[in-house]
Amino acid sequence: MLLTAALGAATSGVKAGDTISFPPGRFLVDHALHLIVANIPASQVNLQWPGQKAALLADSIYLFMPPVAAVATGQPYNLLDGAGMAYQLFFSELPLIGITTEGPIVDEPQVPGHFVLSHGSGQLIQADLGIEYRGGSSQFWPKKSYRIEFRNDTAWNEEQDVQLPGMRSDDDWNLLAAYNEPLRLRNVVCNQVWRMIHVPYYQSLEPDAVNGVRMVHADLFVNGTYRGIYAVSERIDRKQLKLKEYDGNIRGELYKGVSWGASTFSEASPYDNAEGSWSGFEYEYPTESTDWANLHDFVQFVLQTPKDEFLDVYSTRFVLGNAVDYFILLNLLRASDNTGKNIYIARYDAETPYFYVPWDLDGTFGIAWDGSLANITDDLLMNGFYERLIHDCRPGGFSDQLRQRWNELRTNTISSSNIIGLFAQEESLLTNNGAYARESMAWPLFEHSPAQMTYLSNWLDARLAYLDNRFNAPCEPSGIQDHGGPAISIYPNPASSHLVLLSGSPGSSLLRLTDALGRIVLEQPLAGPRNEVDVSMIRPGWYQATVVGADREFTQMLVIN
Repeated sequence: MLLTAALGAATSGVKAGDTISFPPGRFLVDHALHLIVANIPASQVNLQWPGQKAALLADSIYLFMPPVAAVATGQPYNLLDGAGMAYQLFFSELPLIGITTEGPIVDEPQVPGHFVLSHGSGQLIQADLGIEYRGGSSQFWPKKSYRIEFRNDTAWNEEQDVQLPGMRSDDDWNLLAAYNEPLRLRNVVCNQVWRMIHVPYYQSLEPDAVNGVRMVHADLFVNGTYRGIYAVSERIDRKQLKLKEYDGNIRGELYKGVSWGASTFSEASPYDNAEGSWSGFEYEYPTESTDWANLHDFVQFVLQTPKDEFLDVYSTRFVLGNAVDYFILLNLLRASDNTGKNIYIARYDAETPYFYVPWDLDGTFGIAWDGSLANITDDLLMNGFYERLIHDCRPGGFSDQLRQRWNELRTNTISSSNIIGLFAQEESLLTNNGAYARESMAWPLFEHSPAQMTYLSNWLDARLAYLDNRFNAPCEPSGIQDHGGPAISIYPNPASSHLVLLSGSPGSSLLRLTDALGRIVLEQPLAGPRNEVDVSMIRPGWYQATVVGADREFTQMLVIN
């Protein structure tokens, strides 16, 4: 009673000039976390309300405790609501997204909802949408990633293109959670690095083509709950790459690597055009006709073509400059989950060569895909395609162009100062806007520590030193055995009933699965290059799969559904 009376007295004494008033859509409130985020520049607030600021009018009246003369971006301000409950207010210049839905969000189908985005210009972007969870293993994290598709508000089944800040106009977007990434930065920065390294070889024909995605950090609220820092991301599709459209014949092609198999050029099993997936790939484009023949033929070409013929022909089947640039990116980042899985293969037009497009680059720069430290700097990541290319020692061949391109990029783009500068810029953006503090409120296990940037910087220096020596070493026409990508492949991942293991070796080995507590739940001898293992009786969860052979050991994190 005393507190309520005191608040009432304090509120009655508040003058209009003392009260900040937030326009609708420019703020969002999480009443469970007692958090208010306003996408209004602090400088604008101080200019519009120059005196002492005693109260805030948002969804209700809140009192500043104590009143403040000026506000600053990214700083928390203590408030009390009419019932005496304590709240924290942040002014942030990050885009602020609010999504409300008509029901619970699931993996599929999409749930109808509404989208509002506020950003620095004061503009509000509003649209109806469908929303669902996205990703495979990422759905096991408590903080989910989402796929959203904008819809026409008068006919929900009709798509509607919306331009989001700094990105394209489209109906289809990703909201990436980065829960497994301790800085919440790697995916954004890695895609920046890729776009600095590489442009599509057909850019002169398609000036708007982007071989990759652009991303923007934002705050996300879903149904009144603050979900934390997200990366709003374009999608890899025909429109992003400007592939030639289907005209009754297959022209542009796009395939998505989702698990190990043919995507690592380790096998070429039979395909079925009635299926939308084949041996680690999903069929993305064209949507009008499914025909795996072209991709299957290319995988077989890599696997079976004699060496001399392969060297003479491969640059007509795959864009050499793209193969070089992606190999540099793969190994610069040490993206161990992106040698075949988490990769796109595309073709611009009929009879043109294939090329790579990266995606999901958060298991990089010294961490594994699950966020654990992977402090390895002295290996070379490969797949079956690169294991052949690396032996091309001819003038102007793969190894020659790799050396030249690496040394060219090392003068600026791939300098330690430039890459760490990109990380520092994004880290400062999140820090200065108070985003890390809010992330900790939403996800108490999250802790932003300066030691993470120190680890990343030290890892990068060691990695660059190794690659400087490795990429400038004499080319070996045959016999190189260092490969960090899975010459041993385990798929599907996630698995439900069985695993397929491809060892590339006729010898015997042992598969061991251990759970999160280090307990062995399965041991099975393996013989020959291909084995199937029944895992249908194993409890769903995270496991470490280890294959132990006579000459080496291979480890991969595995999800069993």
